[in-house]
Amino acid sequence: MRILFIDQNFGSKSSLGGAFKSNFAIINEFVKNPDFTVSVLASKITQYINKPNFSVKSIYPILKTPLKILNTLIKYFRINQFLSTFSILKEIGRFKPAVILVQRDLTFTTVLAGFLKKIPVINIIRDGMGFCPKDIDTKGYKNCSIYLSKKECWECINRWRSIRILLNDKPKGSNKTLLSSFYTIYYKMQYFFTKLYLRIMNYAFVNIVASPLMKKLVEKRIKNKRIVIRKITPIDKSNINKNTDKIDKVIINKIENSKNIILFVLPRNEGGSKGYPFVKKLITLLPEDSLLIVVGTIIDELKKYENVINIGKIPTNNLYYLYEKANLTIVPSIYTEAFGRIVIESVVNKTPVLVSPQTGANYLFKNKNYVKILPLRVNLWIEEIKKFLEDPVQISDEEVVFFENMFSPKECANEIISLIKFKTQLKD
Repeated sequence: MRILFIDQNFGSKSSLGGAFKSNFAIINEFVKNPDFTVSVLASKITQYINKPNFSVKSIYPILKTPLKILNTLIKYFRINQFLSTFSILKEIGRFKPAVILVQRDLTFTTVLAGFLKKIPVINIIRDGMGFCPKDIDTKGYKNCSIYLSKKECWECINRWRSIRILLNDKPKGSNKTLLSSFYTIYYKMQYFFTKLYLRIMNYAFVNIVASPLMKKLVEKRIKNKRIVIRKITPIDKSNINKNTDKIDKVIINKIENSKNIILFVLPRNEGGSKGYPFVKKLITLLPEDSLLIVVGTIIDELKKYENVINIGKIPTNNLYYLYEKANLTIVPSIYTEAFGRIVIESVVNKTPVLVSPQTGANYLFKNKNYVKILPLRVNLWIEEIKKFLEDPVQISDEEVVFFENMFSPKECANEIISLIKFKTQLKD
């Protein structure tokens, strides 16, 4: 069976987010099966799979200029994403896939191409991007669950601009009148792109989500009833060799000599989606003998805090070392975290987790004492952090093995393979 996979990035390097690492692991499992021939089409390729039944090609930007400001506008308005339809149609004609898999930025063009060529498209939804003009499904501090309407969305956009300024979480200079107006206009233009994006998703054969929380959001936005929950966040601890090779020795020494370590993983600092604005409010209130490690993004303002270590992107081997050393991982997501890879990674490293209600993985841990779900209120989080540090919670070996098996690459790949086989059976 021929499977075409389309994505913004393809690889598992530390410079890529968890969404791309997850799909790389799943595709790697696909090509282990000789019954599958896989072709990958991606805008950026950082890794290859050396198998005879695997091939990969780049999607090159059609529109590009020497002027930085024009390239920025091209990116903002996703012009090359729309133009990538031609590359996708060309690859469909060459490869003749039985089914197409896609996620994130190229979903719109892929579903459109699949509809035109009458090829079923399985759309993997890993976050709320594309479901809201702001790319963050928040009304104030609460998740938005309404069907999009111009009146309510525009009111929300204006309110959100104010909230980001209050949180001190805004693009540089966006508090100035001219730039602020530009962003407001941009978000309002995004409203129409969002409506178009949601409409096209109705033509996907099936939309895969990772949690009931994400399914609830998607059901409020699109009419397609083929929305299924599957395990699509593979964790392969067997391939991890914990080490510190990319971490400064001074930092390692400080970590090794610290008693209470709190870990906050921040793959990107955009729109406060992962909860960095909330974490800033916690820093000065943390116990004096605690050390906060912020890893994934370098933020200059963190240099002024003596009880904070800020580390940039590091390999997974290094990240697992930090999980192991941490006494607690905090996941204060502000927007709908479709699942929350960090939660599983922390648990399989026997580190308890404090999470916000916006984290999709919560449904797995409602009755577990090592995962605590709290609303985003500073006093509640400080109180619970102190409890975790003063009275540590243990995670058993049995629990670790259970979740490792549940989220193994093979198990996650089989969840998608079952959908592919179901579709081909319907066709037959």
